[in-house]
Amino acid sequence: MNKANLYQQANGVQRRDAMEILKEYAPLVSWSDRGGEDSLLDIGCGSGDVLVDLVLPLLGGEATVLNRVLATDISDQMVRYARETYKHLKTVSFETLDIGSVLNADWLARCGQFSHVTSFYCLHWVQSQHAAFSNIHRLLKPGGECLLVFLANNPIFDIYNQLSRSPKWSKYMYDVEKYISPYQYSENPASEIEDLLCTVGFQQYQIQVRDKLYVYEGLDNLKRAVLAVNPFSERMPPELQDKFLHDYVAVVRQMYLAKACTDENDCNLQFISPYKLVIVYAKK
Repeated sequence: MNKANLYQQANGVQRRDAMEILKEYAPLVSWSDRGGEDSLLDIGCGSGDVLVDLVLPLLGGEATVLNRVLATDISDQMVRYARETYKHLKTVSFETLDIGSVLNADWLARCGQFSHVTSFYCLHWVQSQHAAFSNIHRLLKPGGECLLVFLANNPIFDIYNQLSRSPKWSKYMYDVEKYISPYQYSENPASEIEDLLCTVGFQQYQIQVRDKLYVYEGLDNLKRAVLAVNPFSERMPPELQDKFLHDYVAVVRQMYLAKACTDENDCNLQFISPYKLVIVYAKK
């Protein structure tokens, strides 16, 4: 619960990008002529706030448009938190789903049932990209559409790589490759993604890879953001977690991602995160 709560408090970049892209792509979304027959599957809902605060109002319009919203996440902890936080929303339910794995019988029975699939800041954590895109295609109705937003690359993955080579942290980061975007070192992520879309059966699609920048104002904001998404901290004894953050910030400084400030107060530092964001809009 605490990690989910922290994520909800520290996901400023995710919310900013989601709002920007939803406003841009909402006019492309097709709705059933008969109101209330559309269904939406959200993949990687996390704490649920992006779905409830942004996706539904900006993409769904009137509440009567969607008769069913199913939000999913690989984390049981996130699902429990979201389910409790948004239990007052009767048309929204939360379930566990690993979109990069083989679908079980329950999920196979739902294939072809969803008019819309959305996913924000999730798919870069999925190493089996073919399985993820194939499952999304299978879960969509014929004529259904998806809007998928995820990282191609981000300095955080390089920082993970560097820290994992340290004897101090290697035993906690032994599987670091599982937590690095499959496109981190790709020269042409759009081409790779296009090949995937075609292979799994999508025929209509748009792919954009955008250069983006996010600035974390102050050391505390950076640390909160790192803790919110860091998959390794829960493996560490509590007394080592602050030391890990200290080393993380040291690498940030070495990579020249910390902007010089006018005084020595860390609270006034700016930490700059340049990254590439993938946006996929596709129809089945």
